[in-house]
Amino acid sequence: MHFGRVQRSRNFWQHTHAMPAAFYSASTGIDPVDNVIKKVLHNGYCHHIERLMILGNFMLLCEIDPNSVYRWFMELFIDAYDWVMVPNVYGMSQFADGGSITTKPYISSSHYVRKMSNYSQGSWCEIWDALYWRFIDKHRAFFLQNPRMAVMVSQCDRLGSKLTAHLDAAERYLEILHY
Repeated sequence: MHFGRVQRSRNFWQHTHAMPAAFYSASTGIDPVDNVIKKVLHNGYCHHIERLMILGNFMLLCEIDPNSVYRWFMELFIDAYDWVMVPNVYGMSQFADGGSITTKPYISSSHYVRKMSNYSQGSWCEIWDALYWRFIDKHRAFFLQNPRMAVMVSQCDRLGSKLTAHLDAAERYLEILHY
């Protein structure tokens, strides 16, 4: 019980954005995210992998405050109990506790989402990948210290001018999403 209270008070990445309205209306413009949100709005539930690797992953890449993420899950999910949502949100999907129960953040590019689902490549991939590479670049010092993620910083460095394009696309998307 005590650890949950400590875990719930953490914000490792210092994310401060409120939950965008698009996450309540399934209008993020990202097909996998919007499809899962529609499922949640209809059923009050989605599979754990959809929670973690689609919703949580994307919310982390969008730098949403973990308390807002927690509130969103508590409002919309039928199994919204602290014992479920505190470790799922603060520990796993948002890495807000800094790794108390996981060894790395659960983030991925669109490639993982496509590989593990039936989603086709589309314009959503450009935004997802832009957010992913922005997150890797922004937190490169952290990722270089993590043996499981250091290779992603090396890949980021090899992107060259593509990185600049990703960073610009990510900033444009976040500006629209958060305002």
